[in-house]
Amino acid sequence: LEHRKRKRIEEKQRKKEKRAALREAGLGTALKRFRGKTMDQSSCKIRVAVDVSFDHLMSEKDCRRTVQQLNWCYSANRRLPEPMQLYITSFQGTCRKIYDGIESNKNHDIFLKTEHISELFQPSEIVYLTAESDNVLSELEESKVYVIGGLVDHNSHKGLCYEQAVKNGYRHARLPIDEFVEMKTRKVLTINHVFEILAHFSAHGDWEKAFFSVMPARKGMSKKTCAEGDTGLSGEGGSQSASEDGAEEADEGDETDCPSTKRLHEDGDASSTENQ
Repeated sequence: LEHRKRKRIEEKQRKKEKRAALREAGLGTALKRFRGKTMDQSSCKIRVAVDVSFDHLMSEKDCRRTVQQLNWCYSANRRLPEPMQLYITSFQGTCRKIYDGIESNKNHDIFLKTEHISELFQPSEIVYLTAESDNVLSELEESKVYVIGGLVDHNSHKGLCYEQAVKNGYRHARLPIDEFVEMKTRKVLTINHVFEILAHFSAHGDWEKAFFSVMPARKGMSKKTCAEGDTGLSGEGGSQSASEDGAEEADEGDETDCPSTKRLHEDGDASSTENQ
């Protein structure tokens, strides 16, 4: 009897700690309440892939941070009224072992692929998101695959994703941060920040709203005053311009903020998904 009582107390404590962890991650009780669409059920066919082919360049600690950020991408996507199509590519090695070791990941609605992006998609479909690009992303197209570099590198491999994109003949782009936001600090984003910005934009089509919903307040952000005329977002190949710091921006894993899951759901309800 005493043993059963102790087990009940331990179980209650575990549940309490789990709830506290969810609150700290910004999820609260939403996991119990929210039952959204699967990717298959979603009317949004915009594809976003996280390229984890850089696994061998990271320490185990950074691989764990990468997996943490991938899980936050999943959390953000599943709370979209119309989830995007989320791929994790070249997913093997240390990152995959860590990911598979988390029991709750087994039922995730994600396309987990061991193949490289070049084996899964046509070169003409790929738009690699990198801060070094001169192209500026203006729209999200279902005919394209927007690739985020899955690299937590703390600047030791700066520019690597851009180099890979150029070497392989992929289109590349950066997020239009400079066109909408004034920042007092450097524009470094984690993997999940980039994904969440794309997720918000897919839900309401407003870049400014997406940036201010996702990017950490500590970065000293303020709205950019429009200069002469419009910002005129454009890029190589028209609308497939640029996105931002995909891989390189994913270098501050230890500073990753939790996904703005509640805001994602609210934004989706508040406006039409015109880009889906």
